[in-house]
Amino acid sequence: MVWRDFFKYIALKNDNKIFHSHGINGHQNLVNPNPEFVNAWIKGKTGVPFIDANMRELAATGFMSNRGRQNVASFFVKELQQDWRVGAEYFESMLLDYDVCSNYGNWMYIAGVGNDNRGRYFNVILQAKKYDSQGEYVRLWIPELNNVVKKEVHHPWASPKTLFNHLDVVDYPKLIILPPDYWKKHY
Repeated sequence: MVWRDFFKYIALKNDNKIFHSHGINGHQNLVNPNPEFVNAWIKGKTGVPFIDANMRELAATGFMSNRGRQNVASFFVKELQQDWRVGAEYFESMLLDYDVCSNYGNWMYIAGVGNDNRGRYFNVILQAKKYDSQGEYVRLWIPELNNVVKKEVHHPWASPKTLFNHLDVVDYPKLIILPPDYWKKHY
């Protein structure tokens, strides 16, 4: 509740700046608009299982954990380099527990245009292995990966070609971006 109250204060103090691309601190993000990336992210078809599982859960239930929200927002802004406001608007349209101040406050934070402009990255592979170490959450929302071994479920693109091209995962999309180097040390 402290965060909710904090973001409400920030919104009241900064008025409609919370909706501007540069947020409340005037920092501009690198954005390369790509509707195909946005569509893949919305549909849970980015090829990153932890991201896709969270997005599929949101589409099916109208809910996503706070950890999931931080990871999918970071992926959207930092890896896909999309406008954070597009992600915030999508959350606004889908979340059952939506709160305008908390939503925009958190998205500004992730985008580095809020109160903290350090430009934080969430390493989605590290996060997935920490919070879904057995891959149960991913398998719940992505049944295409049910037969992928536990240690490879969070990064099937790094598995032997025979595994990723196996009939059991043929319906799961390939990665839509090149994996950043900082993910690789967690394969």
